[in-house]
Amino acid sequence: MNFLVSHLTRQPPVKTTSKWTLRCPTCTEMLSQDAGHFNERHECIRFFTQVYGYNPLMFTQFRADSVLFKTRLPVHHQKCFRYV
Repeated sequence: MNFLVSHLTRQPPVKTTSKWTLRCPTCTEMLSQDAGHFNERHECIRFFTQVYGYNPLMFTQFRADSVLFKTRLPVHHQKCFRYV
């Protein structure tokens, strides 16, 4: 999907995640641990590069955090907007 979005908009992809990420150092079944996963990913990118005739993915590095990220507030101050 990032190939299509970058091709149409000529913009770098946007990654959105939840505020908290799952870290599991003891997990044994991870995609990155599979020896064939890197090759499969590489072939997938090569395929889409051939389909589009170029690699539309653009490098970007940007992070935006909420001003109140990880800030503990009293219960009566947790909402800035009444109906949001």
